[in-house]
Amino acid sequence: MTILKQNIINMMVWLCVTLFYCYQYILRVLPNIVMPELMNKFGIGASEFGSFAGIYYIGYIAVHIPIGLMLSRIGNKKILPICVLLTSSSLIPMIYSTTWSYVLLGRLLTGIGSSAAIIGALQLLRMIYPNSFTRVLGFTVFFGLITVLYSSGPITKILTIYGIEYVGNFLIILGVILTIITFLLLPKDELGETNESILYDLKSVALNNKIIIVSLLAGLSVGALEGFADAWGSSFFSAVYNIDRVTGGELVGLIFAGMCVGSLLLPYAADKTGAHYGITLLAVLVLSGMMIWLISGHAGCCLQFICIIIGVFSAYQVIIIAKISTFASNRLSGMASAVANMIIMAFGTIFHNSIGKIMSMYWDGVIKDGIPIYSASAYEHGIAIIPGASLISVAGFIIVIIYDRYKVRSNIIKN
Repeated sequence: MTILKQNIINMMVWLCVTLFYCYQYILRVLPNIVMPELMNKFGIGASEFGSFAGIYYIGYIAVHIPIGLMLSRIGNKKILPICVLLTSSSLIPMIYSTTWSYVLLGRLLTGIGSSAAIIGALQLLRMIYPNSFTRVLGFTVFFGLITVLYSSGPITKILTIYGIEYVGNFLIILGVILTIITFLLLPKDELGETNESILYDLKSVALNNKIIIVSLLAGLSVGALEGFADAWGSSFFSAVYNIDRVTGGELVGLIFAGMCVGSLLLPYAADKTGAHYGITLLAVLVLSGMMIWLISGHAGCCLQFICIIIGVFSAYQVIIIAKISTFASNRLSGMASAVANMIIMAFGTIFHNSIGKIMSMYWDGVIKDGIPIYSASAYEHGIAIIPGASLISVAGFIIVIIYDRYKVRSNIIKN
């Protein structure tokens, strides 16, 4: 196979993975956009909405390893289109059902289908771009965030004019079109022989203490993006800073705009300096400070700046996942990345559910048009879990860095 032909095939794989990643990102942040409509349509409160936003991550993380195995054994040409279609069809209960349990099931399916997008990126891009994986992954994240950035505002405006059914039907049709495109563009898979040591491979990654510990620390800091920006951001700005819904959505959009920049800058800096831990620690410190500033209620004149900075440093996820992939052999690096992302994303459901439950605890009983109204204090107490967890992560990363340096020095002395 010529180099040109291989490059074309690699680009087609990257394009399909990136298109799917962009589409699932829209569905991932959809709760942040449709929160009032869902509360009104189904008569739910913050706790139920937190469960709705969080159950996505349960489905998302539960199938990481199975999806990875299916991609490698059955092939991405078959698995990715099926997952795109599953992600698209998961919106049907939210649009056409009147039963809340069906809506939760649909959200669970959204997470299951979406999992293939990031696993496809982690596993396939690691194989076809081994020497520039961090930066190529950063580009995929960049385009996903650009999609969210430029789609959230228009979707919110269309939602206020035409309603949730119109938006849902449009996204379903878009998913069907993407399914067809993915199937047509992906090249035929060249599958190797079945590896009989799958269980051994799984144990090698799942029982790797370094992978688990660093992934847990990274997950503790994911709340700014997967808790605040994904679902609670717009309503937080409305309650705490008395900002209208459209402006609140635009502020949340700035977080994704910042992450667009960060997904290019941070991986580049990490590749050039090799300081994956150092950049991650700096990012987590900054995220902690920015979230504390927001919760204080005294950031009114700096909200745009804060949201951009939160976005830029939320891109630490890209570089820490790339770093974790080096904790295993080259053959298992893709699986190591998948396990790391699975653990990190698991904190999404923890943050969503915790925020919702804490807000319900501080709810003062106010109801308007059958919908619970939460005070600024309730939002502040709920969101406070995000910087609290990040500060724990800071302490953990400092210990990891010190331990690694101690091991390096010990090895030098021994040699």
